[in-house]
Amino acid sequence: MKVKTMPAPIPVSTRAANIEYAIRDVVVPAVALEAAGHEIIKLNIGDPIAYPGLPTPQHMVDAYVEALQGGKNGYSPSYGLPQLRRAIARDEQRKGWNATEDDVYVCHGVTEALQLLFAAVLEEGTKVLAPGPH
Repeated sequence: MKVKTMPAPIPVSTRAANIEYAIRDVVVPAVALEAAGHEIIKLNIGDPIAYPGLPTPQHMVDAYVEALQGGKNGYSPSYGLPQLRRAIARDEQRKGWNATEDDVYVCHGVTEALQLLFAAVLEEGTKVLAPGPH
């Protein structure tokens, strides 16, 4: 029987090796503490469903069911649904910013939004001061 060997690992770029994900720095020790029997209140999770005291409002449940029944459960445009982008632009216009839907990019979380923002406006090596809880 011939033994298969793993090919040489693919080297990781310096840029990728230096990516930090602060939430994981909190979650990993929290999971370990929870496994050890400690009660952990996870305030870092941006998922309201994770908390039993914050049920999904009925109008959102109804809209979700309607979308599923209407076959609207596929991928949406990566930059956000046009009607959502228009609504955001209108809201910003009410605040005094002359925005159009082309000025709006919808993200799937704050981490993605910050990565896109930083990639768009910062050069490699630029320092950013961001307050945090640690």
